[in-house]
This record gives sequence, C-alpha cells and structure tokens, in this order.
Amino acid sequence: MMKIAQDLISELQGKKHIIWDWNGTLLSDVDYAVATVNNFLQEHDLPLVDVHSYRKVFDFPVSKYYQNLGFDFDKESFESLCHRYVDKYMQGVWELAVFPEMKYVLNELHLEGRMQSILSASDQQSLDKIVAHFNLSPLFTHVYGIADKMAASKVDRGRQLLDLVAISREDTVIVGDTLHDLEVGDALGIDAVLVAHGHQCPTRLFAKHSKVIAPQK
Repeated sequence: MMKIAQDLISELQGKKHIIWDWNGTLLSDVDYAVATVNNFLQEHDLPLVDVHSYRKVFDFPVSKYYQNLGFDFDKESFESLCHRYVDKYMQGVWELAVFPEMKYVLNELHLEGRMQSILSASDQQSLDKIVAHFNLSPLFTHVYGIADKMAASKVDRGRQLLDLVAISREDTVIVGDTLHDLEVGDALGIDAVLVAHGHQCPTRLFAKHSKVIAPQK
C-alpha cells in the first residue's frame, strides 16, 4: 500500500492543485460496478462480465461502453439504462470503501496545504452525498460532478473548475483511473497521472500514458 502512496506523492510533487477523479480512483467500486451492471446484462439476456473483462471494455462515453456490452438502445434507451444503473448503484454504495492508500495521500496533501478538488462524471447530487458519507468533504475545496446521470465528458466541468481557481495550469494535475482522465487533462492543458487499480486495466493505461501508478504484483 505504502509504495503506491509514495509513488503517487512523488508524481504530484510541485503541483499546487490536485484534481481527483472519484469512482475507481478514490472510491474502490469496481467489483460493485461489475455486480451492478451484471443485473442489467442478465435482464437483457446478455453475457455477464467479470472484473477482468469489465476493465478491458469499460470506456467513455458510457454509451459506447454499453454498446460494447451488447445493449440495444432500441430495446431500452440509453437514458433509461443510465438512470436505472445509478439508482441501483446508489442502493449499495454506502457499504463501499475509499482505497486506504488514496486516503493516506489525500490527508498528506491536505496537511501540506495543497488545494484538492474532485472532478467526476457522477451526477452532482449523488456525488455530494457519497463524498460527505465518507467524511472526505473537508479535504476538498471543490467537488464537481455533472448535471445529469449520463456520465458524459468531464471536460466542460473541468474548464469551469479551472476558471474558478486562481492556480495556473502548469501547477495543476488531474489524477484518474481511465484514459478519459488523460483526455480531460489534455483538453484542459494540465498534466495527468493515472492509477491502475480502477475501471480500466493497466495494459490499456500504459499503452497511452507514461505516468501510471500500478499496484505491485
């Protein structure tokens, strides 16, 4: 655990504003996400996924991921699937946990006085409730989700966040667990660090980015 934490702290040296993704980066929810989506796959008579196959197929936009899983939007709309998924997910999210090593990093950076924000594709209302539930709200200056439950791109919200914060892009970094976080960083003109314990497998992350923090095998 500590090596991951120390490697990440080392990568974040010199940055004054750390923007964190939430799901899969701070919150350990991959197993739960797999179990949740399997409920809907079973309903639609589609093949179920395990963690290994899920991390290979999970993607943004989420509509692409659902199509990769075999969902037919003519049978059930994308909007319906998203709303039902979030409702189901929210039923059990309270039993999950924040990665201990990430909690350590959050507290260390907080003690150093560095600004920390969350930028998530979760809807704002759900995100606020979950972050408060885990008693992490005091660690973050800003918590930015999106307006609906469609898990769309975070780029626009990221721009709003950077416009609000009087810290340069050179002094800002985004930490996430998917290639979308790298895309967000590129679009915003900020550095990105990826962690390989989340919703996309290390192979996919290392193929696109050099700054990847991976658990020891």
